[in-house]
Amino acid sequence: MNVFMRSVIGASLLSLAAFSCTLRARAANSNRLVLSPILQPGQKILYHLHFTTEKKTRSESRVVSPMVPENASADTERLLETEVKSVTGAPAHTQVLLLTHMSQVDGTALAGGDGNVEFSLLDDGRASDVKGLDALSADEQSLWRQWLSQFAFSWTFPADGIKPGDKWKKEESIVGTALVALVWEKQFEYVRNEPCPQRLDAAAKPQKSRALCAVVVTTSSMKQKSPREDATPDDYKIHHLKTSGTARGKTQVISYISLRTRLLERATEDSVQSMDVIIAKSDDSNQVHFNVDAASRAEVLLIE
Repeated sequence: MNVFMRSVIGASLLSLAAFSCTLRARAANSNRLVLSPILQPGQKILYHLHFTTEKKTRSESRVVSPMVPENASADTERLLETEVKSVTGAPAHTQVLLLTHMSQVDGTALAGGDGNVEFSLLDDGRASDVKGLDALSADEQSLWRQWLSQFAFSWTFPADGIKPGDKWKKEESIVGTALVALVWEKQFEYVRNEPCPQRLDAAAKPQKSRALCAVVVTTSSMKQKSPREDATPDDYKIHHLKTSGTARGKTQVISYISLRTRLLERATEDSVQSMDVIIAKSDDSNQVHFNVDAASRAEVLLIE
């Protein structure tokens, strides 16, 4: 066999090997699912939202007698209609303009305004250019954020898709607290496929679903990466304050995502958090000691 023939045969064998590897890779990925929904302009989606929280705060100061523990609770229930205004960008890098309208569970208007929030949903699940959220009450804002984190959850999945049994991790910083360097360590698991939960119709009556849903469980643990003795955020230092203490928390979310529509069908979140923190002046002339314990439960349920 001459050199030319050997080169041709060698190149052919390499091509076949590469093609075989490609086929194996495609076969390995054929059962992986990309679950971010493909939304269409004009599409409307209606959710029922429910959020309850219990919070107990105890405080004492060097100059003030210990205060009576303060107990606060909230139970907020609303409807949220989402309208897709536009979809732009390439398939893997879309930006969706959404308009949400929040109302009472009977469909009547909210007391404080029109209940509209407009925003752009980016391809990584983040919201940008949010308009109108400040017009909602504090509890309604918490409810809206709960809905967004669950509605956009599948946008945050690994780009090459997921399959039952897959597990992955992520870490998220916690901002706006009295202690610096707090993070959520999140573990995700695509547990199984099972029949989707019952929906509610417009009259709040359960409807049986024959569709299959992907069940994804998220378990989060709050971790503190700053020392207990010195955990002062920069915005406290600017005001000549210092903080110390500890924080802990656990959260579990169970999400059901339709395999057919890729829309969130139902999500429940249970969370328990506690914080023991001292806020003092830089010169130690005064300080306040806070103990806070909080528990919450949230549910997002697709109606239609």
